Parts: sequence; structure tokens; C-alpha cells
Amino acid sequence: MSTFSRPRSRRQLRHPGARSASHQADKAAAEARRELTPVFVPAARLPSPERPFTDLGLLGHEFLLEGDEWRKCADPEDFSDSLESRAKALAWFYQQTTRRGKPARMRRKTPTPIEIVTVTFPPWLSDWALARLRSGDDPRASLAAIRTEWLEATMTVMAGKRHLIGYAFHSDTSDLHFDLVVSRQDGEGGRIGDAGLGLAGPWTVGVDRQLRADASIASDKKRRFAHNIAKFRERRGAEAIPLDVLLARALDNAAANVLGEELTPFIKTYAASVPRLEREHRKAALEVLDRARRRVLGDPSQPEPPEVEL
Repeated sequence: MSTFSRPRSRRQLRHPGARSASHQADKAAAEARRELTPVFVPAARLPSPERPFTDLGLLGHEFLLEGDEWRKCADPEDFSDSLESRAKALAWFYQQTTRRGKPARMRRKTPTPIEIVTVTFPPWLSDWALARLRSGDDPRASLAAIRTEWLEATMTVMAGKRHLIGYAFHSDTSDLHFDLVVSRQDGEGGRIGDAGLGLAGPWTVGVDRQLRADASIASDKKRRFAHNIAKFRERRGAEAIPLDVLLARALDNAAANVLGEELTPFIKTYAASVPRLEREHRKAALEVLDRARRRVLGDPSQPEPPEVEL
């Protein structure tokens, strides 16, 4: 057997040491993985509402921030082309170091000058937009007002953390969402913020929304949510709130400010549906386990995994 690798992390660099603690830990982890056998079965369909926004005429769009002005991208490829060119322009920074004992400023490259934070609409806002479309009303003016207020809050949240480049609004998914494009580099050799943005992940954002909607959630989910937040605050500070949670809350608050009581019945309907959704998720997980059991027992009704040609 022959393998090849380029160590990128400190742990990877320490792995070749045959007697090192890092190598021993990696070996123990590999042995534990060998005790697990993957069983390939078709995944059960998770409960997710189908909202045909694009079929009803709500289309996506993109804006770039140029100086203090937002420019709407007219051509479908304009946004992507701009991100490619900006990635090249932002792919470097100056770093203070020492050479031969003297202070020196070195030009460094960064492999990831562009970062994207996806902020999904809360389900009740997506439901509101879908209801408006189906009734023949145009929700775009209200959505634009929500977007504008959210962007103002976003620029405050991002101050000192990242430079804002632009955003894209997506309507081709079950929940509407924004792709927020940012960079740590300023294109002139400067950089701001920390390497990490302090994100908690989509699951934590979703549960935070369920709790703020006064939904009744399972006790194990509450415990896991509390554990995630506690671990985050151990690293970031006792009052720290994950950035993705802050951005989601800013979007929810903007929707509440623009739509007011018009949004209330959609929030209540969603909150009432959460226990049912949890049951359906558990049912889907059990269905996968049952499919795996039947495959192990040789049930001919289970499709074979695809063959791989070398």
C-alpha cells in the first residue's frame, strides 16, 4: 500500500511520530472506526414543506455593495463573475513578523478570501410569503422592506468582524434564504476580525427559533440546545451569542417590525406543528434503521448499493 498526504494542521504534522501522543490518539480513533460497519440503504424522506416560490413568480436576485451603494446585478452571471474577480483581488494581506531579529512586513496569501453565511427565513415568514403568492398578492414590497431593515442590522453585527461584499436572495428552496458574502480582507493588505466567525450551526438556529415561537419541543432537544450554548460560551464568553443566531434573530425581528400582527397566525401555526415534525423526524430515523436491519438479514426487497468501476 502507498499513500500520500500534505499535512495542513498541527495534529497532521505530529501524526508521523511513531511514539507521539497524537499518533497514538489517531491510531485509537482509527481502530474504533474499524469496528463500525456502514450499511447503505435509501435515506428516508425527512419532513420538509414544499413551497413552489419560483413557480408562483417569486425569483431570486443579487446585490453587490460598491462603496456605500448597493448595485443590483442585472445579468444572471454578474454576481458570480464579481465574486471570482474579488476573490483574486482579496486573496492577500500584510502580516507583521520578524526577519533576522528585525520587524518586517510580509505579504501573505489566503486560500479563502470569500466567505458565505447563509441566513434562512423562519418557516413562518416563508409560509406568509407563500400564502400571499397563492392569494394573488405580491409580497415583494414587504420582503424588500424586511431585507432593508435586516441589512442595516447585519452591517452593525458584522462591524469589526468582516467586510460586507454583497448578498443573494434565493427562492428556489422550501425556505427562502439570503447568502451573505463577506471577507476578512480589505484588498489593500488589511484584515479584520478573528479567523472564525463564531457560528453555532443551522440546528441551533432552528431550535432557537422554535423556542422564541413558544413551540413545545422534546426534552432531549432542549438539553442538547442548552449544552451547545454552554460549550459555545465556554469558548467565547458568558454572554456570547453565536453570529448565525444573531443574524437569524435580526431577520425575524425585521419581519415582525414590517408585518406586525399579520405574521402572528403563521407563527402560531408553525409552533403548533413542531411536535408533529419531531415525530416525523423520529419516524424517518427509525425507518432508516429498519431498512438497515432488513439489508443485514438479507431482505431481497432492499436495493443493492451501486457498483463502482475502477
